[in-house]
Amino acid sequence: MQQYAGTILAGRSFEPVRGRVVVDDGRIDAVEEATTESTDIVLPAFVNAHTHIGDSVAKEAGVGLGLEAAVAPPDSEKHRRLAAATREELVTAMRRTLRFMKQMGTAAHLDFRESGEAGTKALKTAASETATDAVILGSGPASVLEIADGYGASGANDDDFDEERAAAREADKPFAIHAGEPDAT
Repeated sequence: MQQYAGTILAGRSFEPVRGRVVVDDGRIDAVEEATTESTDIVLPAFVNAHTHIGDSVAKEAGVGLGLEAAVAPPDSEKHRRLAAATREELVTAMRRTLRFMKQMGTAAHLDFRESGEAGTKALKTAASETATDAVILGSGPASVLEIADGYGASGANDDDFDEERAAAREADKPFAIHAGEPDAT
C-alpha cells in the first residue's frame, strides 16, 4: 500500500483537498482529508488527446514559417523532413518525445499517426519501450485498422472517408477527423 500526501486535486472539478491518496495494488483505494506537512500537489495523470508523435523528428521544422509552409502536405518542411528520415531516426525521436511526456506527467495520448501501416508500426515500437499508453489513430488504407487502435483522417475536406468510417465502425474502433492543419486540397 502506498500513500501520497499533499494538496489533492480531487473529483471532476479538481477540488483542492489537503490529505492523502491511498493506493493499493495500483488502484486508488481512498482519498482522505488529513493534516499533512507535505507541499506536494497530487493530481491525476495527464492524457493528451491530440498528438503527432511521429513529427518528433521534425519538431523545430516550422519555426518562423507560416502554417502552409510548415505542415501542409505534401511539400511542407515537416513532410520533407519526415520523408528524409530513416525508420530508426523516426523511432528514436518518438521514443525521446514519449519519455519526455512521461517525465512531465502525461500517462496516455491519442496520436494521429501518419504514414499508414509503417507509421503505426513505428509508433508501436517506440511506445513499447516507454511507460506511456498510446492510442494510435492510423491513416491510409482502411486495412490499417488491423493494427491501429482507430482511424485518424487527415481533414474533413480531403476525402469523404466513407470506406474508412465503415471499417472503423465494423471493427468497433474510433474514427476521428483531424482538424488544425490546412487541407491537402
